[in-house]
Amino acid sequence: KGAAKLRSLDFAERHGYIKGTIKDIIHDPGRGAPLAVVAFRDAYKYRQNKSLFVAAEGMYSGQFIYCGKKAQLTVGNILPVGIMPEGTIICNVEAKQGD
Repeated sequence: KGAAKLRSLDFAERHGYIKGTIKDIIHDPGRGAPLAVVAFRDAYKYRQNKSLFVAAEGMYSGQFIYCGKKAQLTVGNILPVGIMPEGTIICNVEAKQGD
């Protein structure tokens, strides 16, 4: 199943957002939280890139999630912490970018 990581920050996420679809919510033995398999369109080739994220409560298969600076603040979306207003409940924060 592999390690659950957030997307690496590319041009689309720094200046806008990119849309992904949750294909499946899976259980990984030995892990407390379920994992979400998310498919994104590749920006350069005709294919889909699949990523493995830690699923937040309220995410479901078939849901569209948006990753980037200009994404809306809803369940499952990935935004920079500096963009979110104070008091926002967040899930899955990285200590360093890309870890």
